[in-house]
Amino acid sequence: MGFLKKMFGGASAEELQQKAEGLYERGDWGGAKLELDRALEKAEGEALREAIAKRIDDCCDAIARDRIGEAERLVEEGNLELAMQELESALEVVASDAVRAEAQAVVDRLERDDAIEHATSEEMSDEEVLTLVMSRWEDAQGEEYEEYGQPFLDAILLLHRGELKEGRAALEALFEDAEAPRYLWLELGLVRRLDGDRAGAREALIEFIDSLADDEKGDAMLAAYVELALIADEDDEFEEAMAFFEQAVEEFEDDYRPLLAMGRFLRRHELATEAVDVLEVAKESLDELRPDWRVMQELGLAYREAGRGEEAIGELEAVVSYLTERKHLDYPPETVVPLAELHESHGKKERAADLYATLTRGSDTANHARYHGEAGRLLAELGLKDEARRMLKRGVALAEDDDALRSELEERLDAL
Repeated sequence: MGFLKKMFGGASAEELQQKAEGLYERGDWGGAKLELDRALEKAEGEALREAIAKRIDDCCDAIARDRIGEAERLVEEGNLELAMQELESALEVVASDAVRAEAQAVVDRLERDDAIEHATSEEMSDEEVLTLVMSRWEDAQGEEYEEYGQPFLDAILLLHRGELKEGRAALEALFEDAEAPRYLWLELGLVRRLDGDRAGAREALIEFIDSLADDEKGDAMLAAYVELALIADEDDEFEEAMAFFEQAVEEFEDDYRPLLAMGRFLRRHELATEAVDVLEVAKESLDELRPDWRVMQELGLAYREAGRGEEAIGELEAVVSYLTERKHLDYPPETVVPLAELHESHGKKERAADLYATLTRGSDTANHARYHGEAGRLLAELGLKDEARRMLKRGVALAEDDDALRSELEERLDAL
């Protein structure tokens, strides 16, 4: 069931209660609660109202337990910030003292854990920085860097601390004694680009690609091609950028990622039809064993920009379904906002409001006020004034630092 359902219609309180029980048994706590909220408004008699209110509390506790479970999963993945957001959401919705205690116990445990302090700290030890950087290297890459010893590691630490020119100079000095530099060219190319030296970056990255043997075509090589394409684009050399993408596609003919990068590049250059052609090939190269929702997202956005709205909705809804099935409920706004706009333009305001409502619970907190406002606007247009009022009030409270947005939301609220 969707997040939103119309609250008018001929169903009796008992019929709504029965429908809610079916939803509850299937584990759709949110849908059950919405039906019970409707039933409570229509219920007559104290006994019936008490029974419905009790079941609403059961739904709230079930929703809270789901969020506690999601928080525990996020903790296992190391995503402590999102875990804390889930726990805060659980505490907002929970009805019983027992479940509230469960959620609070997890919060207390995380706050006591040194990992929280470590994860939120901007400071990392040199050892931690190097461990993180090394984890991204290919085997041959690590073997080469080991030959350069501590001077190479010192250069990496300089770059991490933002000392770009010093780090670049340290890397360039290593070439004096390097017998057969290969991946060192890659590092230098990336640093030169950051330092604004695009010509030098091109030279280094091409040196790196040319140094690799046929059996060394890995992620580092693919990254170099993409960097070269982006550098060419920064120099307003579209044809050369496309040539680098095409080389990457040829070198990695069984890999969808160069096609994804090319499709994204074409879409951002407002070549939506060409982007669709490339991204459709990328999608065909995927299989069920190696899905990548980014391909669906890019293809959906390209369809949208090419004026193929129904196909865009299909692809972007597929992203939401994919993430939902894997319990990743913090949906990317890059998917959800265009999808909501498409649904609204196709007359499906309820689904659009539902999507904006999901974003109000996500990690894009900077835009929570706007998402509340959009959900409230659509709810008002659907005639759901109570729900609209709640959304808009929340949006006004969140927009305290944005005078224009707060004023806009207050006007919508006053109009209800």
